[in-house]
Amino acid sequence: ADVQRCKAMAATMVPKKAEIEALQVKRDKMAESVEAKGEAWEDAEIHRLASASHAEKAEQNKSAYQAAKKKLMGTEQALQALARQFNQDIASYNQSCATDK
Repeated sequence: ADVQRCKAMAATMVPKKAEIEALQVKRDKMAESVEAKGEAWEDAEIHRLASASHAEKAEQNKSAYQAAKKKLMGTEQALQALARQFNQDIASYNQSCATDK
């Protein structure tokens, strides 16, 4: 195997893994926020029929929840794509650089 190429491939693994781990932390924090927004919406929804201001509050909470959920889904998709690419990179490295000769 080309030693320089293998060293270059290996050098990219640590930053990619760190990027995945950082995105996992971000995703987990976003999930907590989405859950809290969902609970706030559910709490406000109970009082929706009490008055126009209650209905408006429920609608605001619903919008905030849906926006946060959409953002979380985008982050989750990005994380999955990064993880897939990382796994492919590892497989490629193992195939061409980590073989015993």
